[in-house]
Amino acid sequence: MKHTVKSVSLAALLAATASGAAMAGDFAEANYTTDLSGVCPDPLIVQLDWLPQAEQGGIWQMIGEGGEMTPGSYQGPLGSTGIDLQILSGGGGIGLGDGETAYSALFMGNSKAGVMPHLGYQELDSSFIFSKRFPTVGVFAPLDVAPTVLFWDAATYPDGFSSIEDLAALTDNDDAKIYVSTVGRTFGKYLVDSGVPKEVFVEGYKGDGENFVTNNGQWLNQGFVTSEVYKFENGLNWEKPIDFLKIDDLGYRNYTGIVSVATSRLEELSPCLTGVVPIMQQAAVDYATDPAETNATIVAFNDADMATSWWKTAPDLMEYAAETMVAEGVIGNGSDDTVGNFDMERVAEMLEIVTPSLDERSEADVTPEMVVTNQFIDPSIGLE
Repeated sequence: MKHTVKSVSLAALLAATASGAAMAGDFAEANYTTDLSGVCPDPLIVQLDWLPQAEQGGIWQMIGEGGEMTPGSYQGPLGSTGIDLQILSGGGGIGLGDGETAYSALFMGNSKAGVMPHLGYQELDSSFIFSKRFPTVGVFAPLDVAPTVLFWDAATYPDGFSSIEDLAALTDNDDAKIYVSTVGRTFGKYLVDSGVPKEVFVEGYKGDGENFVTNNGQWLNQGFVTSEVYKFENGLNWEKPIDFLKIDDLGYRNYTGIVSVATSRLEELSPCLTGVVPIMQQAAVDYATDPAETNATIVAFNDADMATSWWKTAPDLMEYAAETMVAEGVIGNGSDDTVGNFDMERVAEMLEIVTPSLDERSEADVTPEMVVTNQFIDPSIGLE
C-alpha cells in the first residue's frame, strides 16, 4: 500500500497558532462526530510518552491539520465532537520535566505544561510494576505489537535470528554482542532469564548507532522497526541491508503506548471514555489506511521546533513508518477482528513474566483486570 505525504503549509499552521484560530482537518470534522460535549473535559488532554512520531499517528489523526501549535502541545477540535483535544509531547526538553513520565503525569501533572492530563501513555509491564505507586487502567491499545526490535547487518548474518536459541548461540562468536539499554529490567532481563548469556550483552543503548557501525555490523542493536531499520539502510554511515526480529516474536509480548487513565479517575471519566475510545479505534484504522494528512502535520510540528530543536521526522521516514506498522502488525487487529483491544491471555502472560520484578511499587495482588480493560472498546471497529 503506497501513501503520498500530502503537503501541509507550515506557514498556514504557524498563522493559525498566532491567531488562535485552530480548526479540525476536513477528514476529522466529517468522520469523528460523536457528541462529547458535556461528557468529556474540554480540552481532553492526552500525554504522549515520547516526541511526536508515527507511532502516535492515530491520536493526531483525531485533529488532523489545522490545530494550534505551541511548544510541546498540539490542540484543536476533536473532529466535530464539540470538544478540543490537546496532545502533549513526551520526552525531555519541552515535553516532560526531569524524572516525569506520561503515567506519573496523570498523578503529579506535567510540570512543563502546567496541567494534569486526563489520559497518558503507559506500557503493560510498567503498569504492573507501578500498580501501587502510579495505578493506571489501560483503555485503548493503539499498537497491537511493540515496534521494538533487535536488528543486524543482513550480509554479516545471512541466516538471521528467530529465537532465543539463535541469540544464545552468539557466544560462539567472540566479536558478537547485543547492544541494549539494560538487562536489569524489561525485555533485556527477559532475554537473560530465558537463556541468552548475560555476557553477550552490552548495556547503555540510548538511540545511538556508533557501536553498530564501529563494530562493522558484528553487533546486534536494539531499535525500532519504525525508525532505526530504515535509517541505517538509508544513512547513518551504513546504507546496507538490515534485517530485524521483533521482541514480540521472542515471547515478550508487551503492549506499549497504551492510552491509560489513573485508576482513581476511571469512574469519573467513564462517560467520556465510552464516547471517545471508539473514536480512537476508528482514528487508528483511518491513519493505517491513509496516513498522509497526519504524517504531514507531525512533520510540520517537528520542523517548527515545537517538540524540541533536535527532533525531526522526515516525510520519507514517516511514510516508511506508517506502512511498516501495518505490514508488521504493529497496528492491527491481533487475534480477533477488533483494533485497540487487549488480549487478556497475553496480558496474563506478561504478568507472569514480570512478577519476579514486582516490589514495593506494585500491588501485591495485582491482576490483569486491574491494569487494562476492554470496557470501552467497540468490537465492530477493526482493520479490514
